[in-house]
Amino acid sequence: MVDTVKLLLNMNDPLVFDGSRFEPTSLEQLVNSSKYGKTALNPSKTYLKMGKSMPRLTMFKRPSRSGPVYQLAIEFSAPKLLFGNNFDELEDADFEALLNILQERLLELTGHRFFRRQLAMAEVGSWHPSKNIVFLDYTSCQTILNTIGKLDISRVYDFQRTDFRDGHVVHIHCNSLDIAFYDKLADLRKAKISDKRTVEKDNTLQLNLLKPLEETAAIEIFRYEVRLVGKRSVKHAFPHLEKWTFEDLFKSSLNRDLLIKHWGNISASIDMLSLDVKKPKELLQNYLIDNPDIPPQAALAAVAGLQIIGQEGVLNLRNLLEARYGKQAWYRLKHLFNMPQAHRFTHFQHIDESLKRFAPTHMSEYIKLVENTVK
Repeated sequence: MVDTVKLLLNMNDPLVFDGSRFEPTSLEQLVNSSKYGKTALNPSKTYLKMGKSMPRLTMFKRPSRSGPVYQLAIEFSAPKLLFGNNFDELEDADFEALLNILQERLLELTGHRFFRRQLAMAEVGSWHPSKNIVFLDYTSCQTILNTIGKLDISRVYDFQRTDFRDGHVVHIHCNSLDIAFYDKLADLRKAKISDKRTVEKDNTLQLNLLKPLEETAAIEIFRYEVRLVGKRSVKHAFPHLEKWTFEDLFKSSLNRDLLIKHWGNISASIDMLSLDVKKPKELLQNYLIDNPDIPPQAALAAVAGLQIIGQEGVLNLRNLLEARYGKQAWYRLKHLFNMPQAHRFTHFQHIDESLKRFAPTHMSEYIKLVENTVK
């Protein structure tokens, strides 16, 4: 439903916290300074090694007619805070548990106990509605990303730029929001080497999921996020609301509708009829889905054979093979030449259906499902 959240709280007395942990200046230095500015408390990486996701804090000092105003920004990944990963997704019923753990982690970081109601009614400064789309049929996320990466997004959004990195990320940078699509497993594999080139940060927390997910080879996880950064962007995305608090935005229906809206805008420009053209690459991708256990040499041979059959006919291919390798060659190979189903169109149908259902993903359930199917 949602991943990254930034809450904004006005603070009458910032010195209620353990101010020495803030950098580059302590809270005491910020308060006593005649200048306006900010200071941050970024939790130690030790917490990640302990398997704990912690919020990041920034204290702002701003001018006003009545004197300086202090505002605390609390930024965190909601599913990582509650579940230790964001492969598993939140639902409406998780809100109270999320408030409890946020309250506990803030007390651990700052030495100050926030009221749960105070956190629930905090104004939202950033909000990232998101959805994991799970495929269990050996679908390649790269196939979907390649299609999205080729779209003329300028027809849909007033965009600044589009990044298409390493075949596993499409990131659309717009004026009022960012939209990201990426392969979650590919991103997690990169995190084993370094977090510097990953879409997500703090992936150390969920590296333990990589082995069981890779062992269930049929699973692919396509990630879709709409990133609303700043209060103006949040209000623009949900104009029908009277308040934009944590409690008000933590509604599955709101976030589902926003994700469906932007996915509809983007996918409407996809020529669905051309997704499954019988070019070699598209043919190979569909063939691999239909034949998940086939060796690579046989898959390539099948695609070559199907291309020749499409151009010259079955008889010409058979005659060519028998002339060079004998009559038995055709009987050894003909079982390979079964035209695969058109899967690329169904990939986008599956995304549509997953967004409409908006059922939260729980990776343990998918892993068990695939394991039972294999058995």
